[in-house]
Amino acid sequence: MLKAIVFDFDGVIVDSEPLHFRSFLRIAQGLGVTFSYEEYLEKYIGYDDRDAFRSMLGLPTGVEGREADRRRVAELVEKKADAFEAVVAEGIEPIPGVVEFVKRAAACGPIAIASGATRRDIDLILRRLDLSHMFGTMVTADMVARSKPDPASYAMAVTLLGAQSPGLAPADCLAIEDTAAGIESARGAGLFTIGVTTTGPASKLHRAHRVIEGFRGLTMDQVRQWVG
Repeated sequence: MLKAIVFDFDGVIVDSEPLHFRSFLRIAQGLGVTFSYEEYLEKYIGYDDRDAFRSMLGLPTGVEGREADRRRVAELVEKKADAFEAVVAEGIEPIPGVVEFVKRAAACGPIAIASGATRRDIDLILRRLDLSHMFGTMVTADMVARSKPDPASYAMAVTLLGAQSPGLAPADCLAIEDTAAGIESARGAGLFTIGVTTTGPASKLHRAHRVIEGFRGLTMDQVRQWVG
């Protein structure tokens, strides 16, 4: 039975991938790295900021590595956060229908965010969308050692939600994702998954339990029927 919903952030709450692309590109060019938006979607969309820069630097992803590499990656992540703040100031739009759906979901039970974005990036956008008060639980890139598709983000989200709702199990939770890596992360943690085609085609979300085109007209009754 559905008891909680966990939202990914980028591509689910806001169409932020073009914003991240522009921010990454500004910093990557200083490293002598350049890429098109299509290449960004292919190579980096499933990574958090740390692993994206590790990949650009030719370092192994998912591991912290040497102290010098950790410092370099941390410095690049901070520069990217500054660039992202400047890009967001130029204007953002939520995914169509998601604000209304978030409000409907929050009225029915606890909701959370599990994202590879940093807390700074998420807070910045939620404030602009007046949604900060909706999410009592957030798991961000700052809180886990391994990014999606590792299940750590969703496992932590379920644990934190369970502190508010004793007895909550992963199977009681729904994850809403827009990437294959996110779907694998949520499934690995035992959540029911809905893939939303805001970032890529449905074929890339085939591992989701259900795939939808967007949030417009989506009701909680529909979601409950799908989850069971």
